[in-house]
Amino acid sequence: MSTGKKTLHSPGKINLYLSIGEKRADGFHALESIFAALDFADFLAFSLFPGNEGTTNLTIEETGPLLELSQKGQHFPLLPTEKNIIYLASQLFRSKTGFKTNLNIELKKVIPPGSGLGGGSSNAAATLLALNELAGGPTGRLSGEELLDLAAQLGSDVPFFVEIGLQSGKKSPARSVSGRGEVLSFLPPPPPYGILLAFPGFASSTSAAFGFLDKNRLDSAKKTKPAFLAAQEFSWDFPEKWGFINDFQELFVQCGSAREKESYRNILADLKKAGASFTGLSGSGSCCFGIFPAMEEAARAESELGGAFYVLKSTFFLRDS
Repeated sequence: MSTGKKTLHSPGKINLYLSIGEKRADGFHALESIFAALDFADFLAFSLFPGNEGTTNLTIEETGPLLELSQKGQHFPLLPTEKNIIYLASQLFRSKTGFKTNLNIELKKVIPPGSGLGGGSSNAAATLLALNELAGGPTGRLSGEELLDLAAQLGSDVPFFVEIGLQSGKKSPARSVSGRGEVLSFLPPPPPYGILLAFPGFASSTSAAFGFLDKNRLDSAKKTKPAFLAAQEFSWDFPEKWGFINDFQELFVQCGSAREKESYRNILADLKKAGASFTGLSGSGSCCFGIFPAMEEAARAESELGGAFYVLKSTFFLRDS
């Protein structure tokens, strides 16, 4: 067993591309996606304490600029501990391994819930990775394949974050061209682009978004359309020419509530005016993003757009260390 303490950054992500296909027999949708991890991250501290009752204590501190707007009248209520994905990940790991040592987990929450930035999935992945080391030392108790199997049980995005955690310093973006998002191939490292996140102050429920998509998308050809990425040679060059789409972005801008339509249209237009080479919605929302040629330009746009109805945070893609 390790020293009994482990601290991890739990990075967010954006989807540069997200195409949703038909619902599968297991209830999930087939999809294609490009994930890229961000420097923007939550922080998790794990520590063991005496006893083998299998107790897991979880404490959460909320902080950071993208949570500010939600805390002005729209504070996100915390889930009960037993429903938090961090706790669920710890219980799944315990069930798989028989690990019973008592555990404290402290989360410094920076990534807003329901933002499409993958905060919950990343937290779950960090939990699996940390417990594997705490339970089994530097080499872990479970193999990478076993960890990925647990990750897939927790959510479609969780394997991506486990994968980059297993890569020992490699933080490569990935694309998924099969399955429900868990079957990945890794891409070359990105250039040092700047990213500007724009959070509108409301959450988007993933399950509700998929239900809304199924209800409003009647074109059967669109339901089966994922096939774009498998036939493409991916290049990081010239983001202004990327042909990437997000099916949820198209849906919300056309069929969403009045608030969603106005918020997304205004944010995406503002990012373009501020010089973004490419703009999009991450995941099923609600956070939008702009890709800028350099970090300095993203920071400049953050300053120029400050004070709008949304909250901004400049960041960058994680790259191999």
